Amino acid sequence: MAKNKDHTPSETGGVAKMFMIWIVNAYVFFMLAVYPLYYKDKYYDIDKAKWLFFRNVSAVFAVLVTVVFIWYTGCFLRKKQLKEFLQNAFKNVIVTDLFVIGYLIVCFISSLITPYKENVVWGVDGWYMGLAAQVSFVFIYFCVSRFWRWDSINLCIYLLSAFAVFFLGVIMRFRIDPMQMHTGLDDYYVGYFISTLGQVTWYSSYMCVMIPLGLVAYWCSKDHRQRIAFGIFIVMSFMTAVTQNAESAYVAMAGIFFMLFWISFESDEKLLRFFECVIMALGAFKLMGLLQKIFADRMVRLDAISIFMSQSVVTAVLLVLVVLIYLFLKSYVFKKTGFHIASYRIIRTAALILVAVGMIGLCFYIWLNSTGKLAKPYSSDIGYLVFNDNWGNNRGVSWRCTIQAFFKTDLIRKLFGVGPDNFVRYVYADYKDDFVKVLGEKIVQTCAHNEWLNTLINFGLLGLFTYLGIFISSFTGCMEGAKKYPYLYGVAIAVLAYILHNSFCYQQVICTPTIFILMGMARSVTRYGYKDVYESV
Repeated sequence: MAKNKDHTPSETGGVAKMFMIWIVNAYVFFMLAVYPLYYKDKYYDIDKAKWLFFRNVSAVFAVLVTVVFIWYTGCFLRKKQLKEFLQNAFKNVIVTDLFVIGYLIVCFISSLITPYKENVVWGVDGWYMGLAAQVSFVFIYFCVSRFWRWDSINLCIYLLSAFAVFFLGVIMRFRIDPMQMHTGLDDYYVGYFISTLGQVTWYSSYMCVMIPLGLVAYWCSKDHRQRIAFGIFIVMSFMTAVTQNAESAYVAMAGIFFMLFWISFESDEKLLRFFECVIMALGAFKLMGLLQKIFADRMVRLDAISIFMSQSVVTAVLLVLVVLIYLFLKSYVFKKTGFHIASYRIIRTAALILVAVGMIGLCFYIWLNSTGKLAKPYSSDIGYLVFNDNWGNNRGVSWRCTIQAFFKTDLIRKLFGVGPDNFVRYVYADYKDDFVKVLGEKIVQTCAHNEWLNTLINFGLLGLFTYLGIFISSFTGCMEGAKKYPYLYGVAIAVLAYILHNSFCYQQVICTPTIFILMGMARSVTRYGYKDVYESV
């Protein structure tokens, strides 16, 4: 590092800058390699244990960064180079940076004007998404985007950590519990807690963010041995994906594979890699289905869609079809006909239009079906085609009440919301009877189970605009930067997966810090580049 002119001690503040880089890289290592595997007292208060780990490690990190940053700025001030320091601080500011700053400002305004001060700083117990968490996410993004540096070995370590999490998730679905995590847990809850992450929706959101990194590493890798390693990661990822019992993950996986399909039109080789990834995913599904039949007496109860994906004839036929397409393309089309997929990008555009029209049509049908505007035989009583309070594991009541509560607020609340993590104080207070009717007395809904609706009620229209703007601008920036640095496709797809998955989920202390770290890493790569071992083929 000292050989790099940008980091030498002769540079103003060069030593301080090196310390800052080391601190930030160490923090990222703790959060991506250690944090996913950390637990305390099994699943009892695992949400609090994860929060305390995140809070304490981030607090130490913040103190160290602050001290070194003061040292760094002091180097400029002692040499009377304030102008140079300000130029360094504000050069290369991108749209994502502005959205992050805007979101931070809205968070503070929302916290100051809310009448519900009790949960503002730390948030509701069990969720902890108060102002402290929101500030942490912003702080993480800016530190990582400015001072983190690419290290391909560390990337492999992060994926290895994820692999360990996924491996535990797979074997625990067959009641193999080496760490005795399920000991003392009622059998009813065994299906809802998994690996070292706890609740299945927390697990699935982490899974959907990490899988794209392994997929793109395989897709980019030129070395055959590296592809074998990443291929093993992919197979394990989709073995756990089909047994994690969170239906929102399947929406994210559809988005992941569509984006991988989209970027694979770069070359014939990349399209073949795409089909290899699909084959590995479907093969993992069927392998799990086979194991489920062999060890049926040990299998943990799964939801219907997981059983369908792992055991149905439909996915078996799809696997055979994809293999035949792959072999046809590889052995004949690309080898003997002179056909090159890069010249036919209109195919992916047509696919995008088809998907968009299909989604709009599906939403329109659900609306018609749910409002009784369709007569037999066109109507349907299938659960997901009838939107009501029970829709989507009772997300219907959360979404309906959140939207109604938003429109009941005054103008200032519509703009800035009711304050961090105050969904339960505002929405639940006014619509408690609606929730009790669907969920019962014992369950208290603490968020909207849709991160974007939750942001709307907590931080208002301006909060939603700036927060969603962070993800959309990061996605577009990664897609543009990936033309030079292909690794960024992994972050772009992870951001899209997070958007899709958390349309049915929520902020939490595992996945949300992870996605902000990844967005910061992507920004760092576009600023400083990397010495990439996964060169495009």
